[in-house]
Amino acid sequence: MKIKKVNANSTCKICHAQAPLYGVIDFNDIHGRHNLNMPLSGYAIYYHRCPACGLIYTNAFDDWTEEDFATHVYNDDYIHIDPDFPQKRPQQNADFLIENFADLASWKMLDFGCGSNRLVNLLKERGITATGWDPFYPSGDMPTEKFDFIVNFEVMEHTPDPLKTVSLINDLLDERDGKCFFTTLNNNGREKQGMHDWYILPRGGHVTYYSRKALDILFNRFNMRVYHMSEGLHLAFRLP
Repeated sequence: MKIKKVNANSTCKICHAQAPLYGVIDFNDIHGRHNLNMPLSGYAIYYHRCPACGLIYTNAFDDWTEEDFATHVYNDDYIHIDPDFPQKRPQQNADFLIENFADLASWKMLDFGCGSNRLVNLLKERGITATGWDPFYPSGDMPTEKFDFIVNFEVMEHTPDPLKTVSLINDLLDERDGKCFFTTLNNNGREKQGMHDWYILPRGGHVTYYSRKALDILFNRFNMRVYHMSEGLHLAFRLP
């Protein structure tokens, strides 16, 4: 496994301020989640924290390919780290969307980061027109059309390049009325936990951990404002 060399200071991936080292964690440390205790890997993963915008992130996997992530993170053992991924979470997400977005049936919707397309299929079973595409998973070519409503569930924390990810969303979103609903836990008020925060989870693919300010700056670069519905639920929409 090849890990990018760490520097004491890093240029923040969102606001470009200088971000010092924040802490270090073994690649296999999953904080005892799901009663799992994985043996230490011997690979130290360093995270930086930006003092200007609050972004917490690692550069360790910046040079990884899709194949690298498939081999070392999203492999056959991933189901033990995130057992809700294949079935339970897509069902919960489908229920949440139908219950909370009354106009869902009238929108052209894209599930960005759709994985195996389970959520899309569940929505179709309930009469919702939806398309799925995943830049991190074999799911065909990027759509050429624009969408009124894009959702991405637990995608943002998995991207080592948040600017590129939101740029892709921006390219797929309707220029006038497009809306993007996404989930990612923000780190506001969790600083005291330091590296014991379970959301810092390299073995689970969590490589970027946002503050509300970092998300605001990131989406504002694409003329979008973020409404923070809760600690983990966010809605980005076009500015006039």
